[in-house]
Amino acid sequence: MPIALAYRQVVLPNPDPSPGGTGDGQDYGDACSILVPADLTQFGLLRSMTSGGEEMPEDSAPVWDAGATYIAGDRVYLPATHRVYESVKDGNTGKDPSQVVNQYNASGAPTWWIDIGPTNRYAMFDGLVSTQTSAPSPLTVTLTPGSFNGFALFGLDADSYSIEIRDMPGGEIYYAETDVPLEGSAPADYYEYFFERFKPRRQFIRAGLDPYADAELTITFYKGSGDVKVGMFAIGDLRPVGIPQRDASVEPQDFSYVKQDAFGNTTVQKRANATGMTITTKMYKDDAGAVLDTVKEVLGVPVVVVGSQAQEFEWLTVFGLVSGRMSPAEFPYATLNISVKGFI
Repeated sequence: MPIALAYRQVVLPNPDPSPGGTGDGQDYGDACSILVPADLTQFGLLRSMTSGGEEMPEDSAPVWDAGATYIAGDRVYLPATHRVYESVKDGNTGKDPSQVVNQYNASGAPTWWIDIGPTNRYAMFDGLVSTQTSAPSPLTVTLTPGSFNGFALFGLDADSYSIEIRDMPGGEIYYAETDVPLEGSAPADYYEYFFERFKPRRQFIRAGLDPYADAELTITFYKGSGDVKVGMFAIGDLRPVGIPQRDASVEPQDFSYVKQDAFGNTTVQKRANATGMTITTKMYKDDAGAVLDTVKEVLGVPVVVVGSQAQEFEWLTVFGLVSGRMSPAEFPYATLNISVKGFI
């Protein structure tokens, strides 16, 4: 029989400002959460990935062959690292691309190979939004990540999706969504309803899922024309870290190149951007230790931080490196100040 796991839960303060609540009425009314990633080394995360109904190759580049001789510009990939490498010189034979000495020397100069990035199949799992898996529609991804109660997708380029979650591979479906449009328009009035352009959704999150020890997740993306693209697929334990207070702020950071010459002529080269966030949460003091443990667990690990799960506050969801400061508040509460350095 499939085993459902009981996740550790933090008891959050009542957001209602009426008697028995926090008393200030200055919160967003639901939990701020951190998506602690599933242990990808412990579980066989990727079960299958199909494109157009056929199993998708890992990459267009060939697998590295220790007996082959490569010239400058040749590209290969290693199944062990799921990375693509490019040869930087001719006569490249027997040099393992994953070895540091074969990538650069003590002074930092390239030797034999340079790391180009993740393979196409695994780009959505490399922890960066800017590297996208790209494939003809429909793109179907089946994962067996072990127990999880939430997941997040970023950098999407698709028209719609469907989801099935089973309690075990080939088992009973306990959660499903069918042919859901990835349409993010939210017209504020009739003018916008009739004349505003459609706005595709680039990200979405699912939380509160029942965690089963052997759960299987299948998600299919559809697109009418062009390739489906997925920037990042994060899955794991979505843990509440307090009730978000109304001092949250997000800060987009632009990496575009801007140059002005002596005559005032301006050159702008559009580049990627990232979004950081600062937010304060409140919890009962008895839960402060568990919340702090969660923050410490994800230090140095890029994670998804959900400031609020309310639809109108979807913009409070960011991806990056977390830091925090815990302090006691008025009895019986404690507060956590979270800073997220946004990643591309």
